[in-house]
Formats: sequence, structure tokens, C-alpha cells
Amino acid sequence: MKKLVKYIPNSITISRIGLTIIFITNVIGQFSYGKNKFMNLIVIFSTICLTDLIDGKIARKIRCTSVTGAKLDVTADLFFIVVSNITLISLRILPPWFLGFIILKFVEFIMTSNFTIRHKYLLNKNVFIFDKVGRIVSAMFFVVPGAACIFRILIPGIAENLINFLLYPILASGILSSYLRVKSCLKLILSNERKQKHGGFIYYILMKVIMNKKPQKNIENS
Repeated sequence: MKKLVKYIPNSITISRIGLTIIFITNVIGQFSYGKNKFMNLIVIFSTICLTDLIDGKIARKIRCTSVTGAKLDVTADLFFIVVSNITLISLRILPPWFLGFIILKFVEFIMTSNFTIRHKYLLNKNVFIFDKVGRIVSAMFFVVPGAACIFRILIPGIAENLINFLLYPILASGILSSYLRVKSCLKLILSNERKQKHGGFIYYILMKVIMNKKPQKNIENS
């Protein structure tokens, strides 16, 4: 039974990929074929968000966190965000630039995480490094597809304005997050350089002490 329990978090995460496909199918049915899928979209989108909230909490609760689980969680999130954005862009509900921004932000996230882990010599369980602003931005990436669908169905006349009102603050916050993460990496480089210089100086002093002691021993022996 315990062996089965440890697979629960990853199973919930994987289910998000399947739910994403169902969500996209209903989005296409709503906006391309004029079918009334509003309640379906609400329920499926809410379930997707719920799985994202509980999989990590359950993993920590039963002490089954792992590198595989962390990577799977980010993969499932990215799958939902990218696929739903591509679909909504093709339906002219979301602008293409937003997907480009998401991809750039994700690449920056991976690069700065790897850099920080490598230069801080963190344990292998630290797969990704999150920042407070970045967490909010990633949460908003998750919310946008659902919010865009709701706006377009309920208030189509001002949906585009509301969507832009949502996207531009996310863009600004994402840029701020990237700035803070890159700044943190630069500070880490400078800190490591100081440590290396300090370590080199200590080594130089020790060598001087050792070299100065050798002649004294020779004089004493003579």
C-alpha cells in the first residue's frame, strides 16, 4: 500500500496533461464550432488548477518529493500553458507576443536555476530555484488561458481590453523577475571571485610561513 501511495503525486501531475487535452478540445468546440462548452471549461480549468496546487503539497505531506516529480510538475505546467496559448492564439483570443514572452521566461528560468545550483553547490534535490515575483508570474501564466476564455464568452465586447489589462502587468512583473534573477547570478559570480581571491591569499601566506621556517631549521642544524 505504501508503495502505491508514493505514486499519487506524480499521477496527479500526469493527469494534468490529459486534462489539458480535454480543455483544448472544449475550447475549440466553444469558439470554432459554436457549442456551449462554458461549464465544461470552468470545471476542467478549475480541476487543472487544483491538480497544480495539490500535487506538490501531497508529495511533501507523504515525504515523496523527488527530482523526477519536480521535473514532471514543471513539464505538465509548461504543456498546459504552451498548448492552451497556441490554441487561443490560433483562435485570435490571445496575442502571439505573449507566448514568445512565456518561452523566453521559461528559458531564463532554467538557465538561472542551473547557474545558481551549480555555483552555490546545492544538493541534487534542488532542481529549480524559484523567486517570489517569478512564482506570481508563473501562476498568472496558468490563469490567463482560463480567464481569456471566460472574458470572451461572458463579455466579448470588452474581452480584448480586459485581456490586455491582464497581460501587460504580467509582462512587467516577468521582466522584473528576470532582472532580479540575473542580478542574483551576477552577485554570485562576484561572491565566488572574492572567495577565490581570499582563498588564494591565505594559501600565499601559508606558503610564505612554510618557506620562512625552512631556512631557520637549516641554520639550527648547522
